[in-house]
Amino acid sequence: MGNVESSDIPAWLALSRAELPPRLAVELLEHFHGPTGIFSASPVEIASATHLSPTMLSRLLSQRPDDIGVRDQAALQAAGISIITIQDFDYPPLLRQIPDPPPLLYVRGRLQEEDNRAVAVVGSRRCSPYGRLVAHSLARELALRGITVVSGLAVGIDGAAHQGAIEAGGRTIGVMACGLDVPYPRQHDELKEQIIKQGAVISEVPLGTSPTPPRFPVRNRIISGLSLGTVVVEAPERSGALITARLAAEQGREVFAVPGNVNSFHARGCHQLIRDGANLAEKVEDILQELHLPLVASPDSEIGRDTAGRPAVTSVSLSSDAGPAQQAASAEQAQPSPHPTGFPPEENRLLACLSLQQKYVDQIIRETSLPSSQVSAGLMMLELKGLVKRLPGNL
Repeated sequence: MGNVESSDIPAWLALSRAELPPRLAVELLEHFHGPTGIFSASPVEIASATHLSPTMLSRLLSQRPDDIGVRDQAALQAAGISIITIQDFDYPPLLRQIPDPPPLLYVRGRLQEEDNRAVAVVGSRRCSPYGRLVAHSLARELALRGITVVSGLAVGIDGAAHQGAIEAGGRTIGVMACGLDVPYPRQHDELKEQIIKQGAVISEVPLGTSPTPPRFPVRNRIISGLSLGTVVVEAPERSGALITARLAAEQGREVFAVPGNVNSFHARGCHQLIRDGANLAEKVEDILQELHLPLVASPDSEIGRDTAGRPAVTSVSLSSDAGPAQQAASAEQAQPSPHPTGFPPEENRLLACLSLQQKYVDQIIRETSLPSSQVSAGLMMLELKGLVKRLPGNL
């Protein structure tokens, strides 16, 4: 299990069961040089080492490494769950820097060094179709550039972000507010397994822990703590995503907000963040430039390839600010296939129709024979991907 000494594992798991405030747990670990030292100390020695309340001290002393610790160790092995402790060299370095890092992480899947380049994409559970589309697109574009996408595995924006990263063939990390053996949310059971294959699902709480409401804001500090920056896609005025944004700012990380419809309650939280100084994020380049991350993915990278190993995006952008001659030269050099991989059929038809010419929406509908609703939705998706640009006059 990670780099943990096997003899120390039961003590680590017993300490985790005590659920002490992270800062106090870390103080005890430093004072007693590890979890085994804590459980070898007398109650008086423990009480004098840190400011534990009587309730906390009683809860700690009730955990026995040779009992609950051993049983938890067997359960973790049976479930394929590993642990990483704050004393391990492969503990996430960004998370180690926050004021209250979790002493122990339960992990299904694998955390890798490349996850040090991570961006959190979060938002409301009750999101609009627009918000879901933006979250999926931003996460996909981040993953195509080798950026790990971190989110909370909730329905709504979180789920769309994880799915976008997975579809791009990239890495994603889901941070849960319950034990890793708890099927929550039930509708994301399949998504959770996909995340484990292309990243990791993690938690700081022991097996069997229920997702009670107070655990979510505490969990959010891990989402922001793992990330260079946090992007809030959509959030009403009272949203857990705003807590994540506040925690990111307190941790010294960048905060981004996606603007929305001024008449929509879904956008009020994001607009407030922008008023308060958050970075406005209209496209993925806004995020990458602020974080000093590469704007393009390496063509040799495995990141950004579909499950067949083909490039997930092979189209020339039609939204370039270059002149017509430069655009034509780029198109001739790139020679995109008439049916780029990684795009739905209706988007391919729209791209083929547009070529490098400006066209009215009505003209596109006629030439593609697609319903107007599909054309509008397809153009919105292509615009979010940076492949088309809507011009004045409905061009």
